[in-house]
Amino acid sequence: MQPAAPVPQPVSTVPAPPPSTVRALSCPNCGGIVNVRAQGLTVSVLCEHCGSTLDATRPDLQVIARANEALKTPQIPLGTRGTLGGRVWEVVGYMERTDEEIVWAEYLLFNPYEGYAFLVDDGRRFSLGIMLDRLPTMGWGNRLTLDDQGYSGFGTPYPVHVTFVVGEFYWRVAVGETVQETDYVRPGTMLSCEESETERTWTRLDLLDWGVAEKAFGIPARRREYSHPAPHEPSPYKRQLGEAMIIGIVALFTLMVISTFAGGEQQIGQTTTDAVLDGPEKTVVIRGLDLPSARSRVVVDADAGAIDNAWVDLDYSLTDEKTQDSVDTYGLAEHYSGSDSDGSWTEGDPRPEVSLSSIPGGKYDLIVTLSAHRWNGGSSSSSFSMPTGFAGSSIFGQDGGQTIPVTVTVKRGGVFGGNILLAFLLIAIWPLIVLFKHFGFEKRRMAPISGSGGSDDDDSGGDDD
Repeated sequence: MQPAAPVPQPVSTVPAPPPSTVRALSCPNCGGIVNVRAQGLTVSVLCEHCGSTLDATRPDLQVIARANEALKTPQIPLGTRGTLGGRVWEVVGYMERTDEEIVWAEYLLFNPYEGYAFLVDDGRRFSLGIMLDRLPTMGWGNRLTLDDQGYSGFGTPYPVHVTFVVGEFYWRVAVGETVQETDYVRPGTMLSCEESETERTWTRLDLLDWGVAEKAFGIPARRREYSHPAPHEPSPYKRQLGEAMIIGIVALFTLMVISTFAGGEQQIGQTTTDAVLDGPEKTVVIRGLDLPSARSRVVVDADAGAIDNAWVDLDYSLTDEKTQDSVDTYGLAEHYSGSDSDGSWTEGDPRPEVSLSSIPGGKYDLIVTLSAHRWNGGSSSSSFSMPTGFAGSSIFGQDGGQTIPVTVTVKRGGVFGGNILLAFLLIAIWPLIVLFKHFGFEKRRMAPISGSGGSDDDDSGGDDD
């Protein structure tokens, strides 16, 4: 009997974890266990038990410097592993640095295949830093280029001091170590140049999305706030601004279409009469004005274009023939001219327009009461221009008084300019608010860093772009 053929086992596609490079040694100062995680690459180790600086190049971890202050506990403990950008990183060192105004933390990360990286914590957000193996190209106006992307200089070079350190490092770091730092920024990325007496290094810092580092290393997520943005932080309002502009343009186009089709006016009545200058009031009626069932806009135009140095008072009463309800309004046609030391002048509107909104549908009469008056302040005698088509004798009434022809026209439909303006302002208010927030954020982002603090505005903002 042949033995049964072995059942083939599925091949695992899960990548094997990186090999362990941890070496456990005893601290010569306190006897505590010191784990050297990047064996062969680590130059100095700071004991997490007593804070002594140890020489990792010596088998016995000879003490370089004693601790001179109480140890702090990093938020992300040494030895913690997390995945960033598809790569597993282990926290091997931690230090705090300051530019004498603000303090930030830097975690040294290690991967046996990738080498070292930095996780920079400014107290709000995290950035992942990778040392560059090539130099950026310097340009005009304090700008430089890397990988076809431009960066603007942020401020001036400033000294950076190490105030606390623990863990292992690939250089002999110590409290008090000082370098000169220069930053260049673009939204989402910072290039940081650090110079000491012996070397210059360039590091690219990519801002991580909210919650990415916290999730990777198992620490609590941080509240989003934008009162003190990082110099390389993208505006959270940039995408909102684009959306607001698109919606605003569509809304304005729709408003223009509506106002164009709804803005047409239809004449429904007209009459022409003569107003006697300084004579009695005169009343005329325009009958049979039909308005649709829906509420309508009614426009009453008066044309006294022949008037000069005089005015005509116009009282209107739009009366419903069925209910006798009326809407009353007033117009004034006037025109004055004269001369003084500055020369000739004119003023007044001889063609006034009156608009009535939301008039219910029905049949109406427009009662017009008008009276004309001379004004003798502009010249030695009152006058008016004779309109084309009028005979000389027709400008006098039966009592010999001088008259002014006035034409009253009634229209329905159209839109109010004020309503259009109000609608435009309502449409523009959201893009303007987002625009101001965006500019305010950019101003704070590029402002000189100050540790004086301020009010913490809890702007929720939008998605990073």
